[in-house]
Amino acid sequence: MTFVPQTENIFTQMSIRENLQISAQILPKQFRSERIEAMFAMFPDLAKRPSTRAGALSGGQRQMLAVARALITDPALLILDEPSAGLSPLLVDEVFARIKMINETGVTILLVEQNVRVGLEAASRGVILVEGKVAHDAPSADLSGDPVVTELYLGGGGAEETAQ
Repeated sequence: MTFVPQTENIFTQMSIRENLQISAQILPKQFRSERIEAMFAMFPDLAKRPSTRAGALSGGQRQMLAVARALITDPALLILDEPSAGLSPLLVDEVFARIKMINETGVTILLVEQNVRVGLEAASRGVILVEGKVAHDAPSADLSGDPVVTELYLGGGGAEETAQ
């Protein structure tokens, strides 16, 4: 199990490669290089500039580096806290495309996300909390099509708008 916090999730003074190397220290020595190369294959933007200082990366690239750091140990469960926070809509799409890809490799993802629309698009199941209590718990497609959920959490417009 690994966790990617919303903020403070990379070492900004270290390079991309150094961030991955420090995360790989938990692995047996013979697997470290292999896992780092696997992360570069999964995140080609990072592979293009492995010696770049992490603090110089865009918000989306930082988020991808944080996820790569978490995935380096090949976890069964990845917990993500607000991966879209502070990102432009284009970068949100890119980060969530990667999240879907990671899930398709068999990694279970527990996602906490205030952007309900993008969160439900990425998830197979959704739980909406209101004041710390479960308000809705259903398959994501059901929540996306629910007029009450659409009105309260997806900006209104009914189920037709959600399908767009």
